Amino acid sequence: MNVTTEQKENCVIDLHITLPADRFEQEWKRITEEYCRLARIPGFRKGKAPRSAVEKKYAKEIKEEVTEKLMQAAVREAIQEKKMELAQYPQVKEVKLNDDHTLEVTATLVTKPEIELAEYSGLEVSVEKHLVDDAAVSRQLEKMREDAADFVTAEGRGLKMEDFAIVDYSGMLDGKALQEVHPDLPPSYAARQHAWFRMETKSPLPGFAEALLGMKPDESREVTITFPKNSPEEMLREATVTYAVKLHEIKERQLPALDDAFAGKLKPGLTLEALQKEIRDYLQQMMDYQFHQKAQAAVVKKLLEQNPCEPPATMVQREVANVLQNVIRENQERGVPEEMIKSHQEELMVSAKQSAEEKVKLHFILQEIVKKEKIEVTPEELHQEIGRLAQRYRMTVEKLLKELKKNHALGSVQEDLIFNKTLQWLVDHAKITELPASAPAEHDCGEEGHVHGPHCHH
Repeated sequence: MNVTTEQKENCVIDLHITLPADRFEQEWKRITEEYCRLARIPGFRKGKAPRSAVEKKYAKEIKEEVTEKLMQAAVREAIQEKKMELAQYPQVKEVKLNDDHTLEVTATLVTKPEIELAEYSGLEVSVEKHLVDDAAVSRQLEKMREDAADFVTAEGRGLKMEDFAIVDYSGMLDGKALQEVHPDLPPSYAARQHAWFRMETKSPLPGFAEALLGMKPDESREVTITFPKNSPEEMLREATVTYAVKLHEIKERQLPALDDAFAGKLKPGLTLEALQKEIRDYLQQMMDYQFHQKAQAAVVKKLLEQNPCEPPATMVQREVANVLQNVIRENQERGVPEEMIKSHQEELMVSAKQSAEEKVKLHFILQEIVKKEKIEVTPEELHQEIGRLAQRYRMTVEKLLKELKKNHALGSVQEDLIFNKTLQWLVDHAKITELPASAPAEHDCGEEGHVHGPHCHH
């Protein structure tokens, strides 16, 4: 067998293979014998037809099978001969059977990048760590009080800030109903009936609450709004809309007293002091988890800096598509308008490319660390992970295993497990300096008007 290689680009090689004619003859003989044992030819019992009759009837099928078997064997043997480590399955570009029965095969291979592991154990990183303070506990208690609030009708006065106004409103743009001009516009911008509107300055309709101040039930008013040029709704940017508003009712929110009775309604026998402790413990668990995630991200960043490599472009391109698909789906699930996602398309693409390249680089670096440190996943760990996934997807373990094997995905589960285990090993062996937090911890990452991307730190 003659094998030559042609470097096409980084980590991409074309294999040119020529198999001698005797390989074809040997394989032809072997496949023909199999056909002879199984062939049914009129005038002969099964398996008793002469070889010449079998070859005459099944020549096309035998030739195709021989060529396929030899092609697979040629590529496999060439990879072994050249001692190549592949990152993807080979892609056969051309197969040519010559008249002299020599077989020429051209296959494109994507190989693993060359990595000389440098520093990876004992990486030094600094990470901010948040600690729960009384203010954080108080903020959480206040949210719980708001969730348990009662709403009573306010009598004999006009609207004021922090009230809840029950209103009808509809917008007009250039003399036409906003719903007609922009049919895809969310109702909160176009028109609503008996809607609860909170009187606060932070609103999708800028200046709307201020314009309603003093209104009384059954009163009507026209409100004109000019949307800013950075409005979440692209079609309304710098547009001037006039809203016809009718106020039906004013509601005041009454918060429950913060005492043992309040705590007891949440859980029988719970005191306010015990509730505060539960909140503190829960918030600290959340902050500890966030610290671990930030520490892991910092270790990965340092690992990539210390161990540069150039990943295969084809793998990066494929991962970019995966990252973008996930980002778009996550933003759609958060209710971000499609127009707003499109308006951030360029920056999302740049971020996706960076994220994809880092992910592919990390994949190959972790593979090297796994080999060097002999990190393995035990059968018990794999069984636990499959059980966790089965619970997540609401399937039995048996059904999930069947699906994973059917889709050849069990290896991916094992690989994810071993990579996660390796990341934890890196964190455990890192030198992590805890820094005091420079700002209070934020627990609400669903702010309106923000498109989350691959490098969004939420």
